[in-house]
Amino acid sequence: MQNSKTKSEAGLLVLVVFILGLLVGGVGNHLWGARVWGSARQDHAGQGHPPPGPSPSQRLGLTPDQQKQWDAIFTDARPQLQALDNQRNELHVQIREKLRAVLTSDQQVKFDAMVKDQDARGRGRGGPNRGGSAPQGDHGPGPHPGPGF
Repeated sequence: MQNSKTKSEAGLLVLVVFILGLLVGGVGNHLWGARVWGSARQDHAGQGHPPPGPSPSQRLGLTPDQQKQWDAIFTDARPQLQALDNQRNELHVQIREKLRAVLTSDQQVKFDAMVKDQDARGRGRGGPNRGGSAPQGDHGPGPHPGPGF
């Protein structure tokens, strides 16, 4: 009887230690993630994470009126920046089409797969040529994936 009670107590102790380990690991992961990856705040363009540390407006000590003026400048410039992003995407599509035209049909199949893979890995990163919507050409899918293509 004593042996059975000891085994039950040992099993319960193992279970408690296991549960405590899960809790400590979960809390540690949460704290580590918050410290390493930071919060999900977004910058003025609504893309990506701001650099660590105080914002330029905080470092400069802008007044609320100055902050409103800065925000207006960014708001006014956003359509121009978007137009430049679109032009860049169109240029990358043209480059891909020219690169693809140099290849044999077997190489084109491999190139298309490379481009598709590169575009898929780039999605959601918040910048131009990261899986955004650019016009599709007859010879190459989507915007330029990066320096290799």
